[in-house]
Amino acid sequence: MENKEEILLAIKAARKDLKEGKTFRAEEMLALLEGMANCMDKEHIIESKCLNCDNYAKSSFPLEGDFYAVDKHEYCHAKKISLSNLNWQKIGSCTDYSDLSQKEIENLAHSIVKEDLEPAFAERKLYDKAKFASYKVSFNIHKEPGKVCIEFGHRVGEEFLAADMKLCILRRLDPGIEPEVSKRIDQAMNDRPKGGPAVFVDASQQTRRQLDIDYVLEYIAKERKMNIVYL
Repeated sequence: MENKEEILLAIKAARKDLKEGKTFRAEEMLALLEGMANCMDKEHIIESKCLNCDNYAKSSFPLEGDFYAVDKHEYCHAKKISLSNLNWQKIGSCTDYSDLSQKEIENLAHSIVKEDLEPAFAERKLYDKAKFASYKVSFNIHKEPGKVCIEFGHRVGEEFLAADMKLCILRRLDPGIEPEVSKRIDQAMNDRPKGGPAVFVDASQQTRRQLDIDYVLEYIAKERKMNIVYL
């Protein structure tokens, strides 16, 4: 069964077969399945579960070293098989499902901001070319499946205005990154301590010089046992 219509048809057939001798408990279970039918749709399971699972990704890198060539099929990294070849029961009951690693790098990002970046930039200013003014440096944490990015910028009231600099902590390669950089990140990930994340710095040299940030980043990477790549 791949979708809710097939599930509902199976429930209807089961009710017909159980009509004469069905028990209250059997009817209760069928009613429960009927109510869950929308949630048991294969695509719904992928959207609600797999996109946030460390073992799944919307794309994969089919060839070793060919990081920019993205497979068009959604791919289960735990089972090493296309999601199109898995039924909804296998996806829904996948014992490898976990968002633990995603939460770990989110916590790591918050820790880096609170313990490292905010103290280091407490007295520094970031120049906004659009407003011809300098502002206190602020940080915003942006989450995506498989990675968490710390954006540099400043705040005007409740609004966060991002500068052209961010740190991204990741546990798997990002298909949106160009091939040469992907290879460097892949090397950093292979050299990292087992299970540890890698971090890449996406910033112009001008912004890095303005903030005098490289030694801060190297310190963070060393203390937190992460390999660092500058884009």
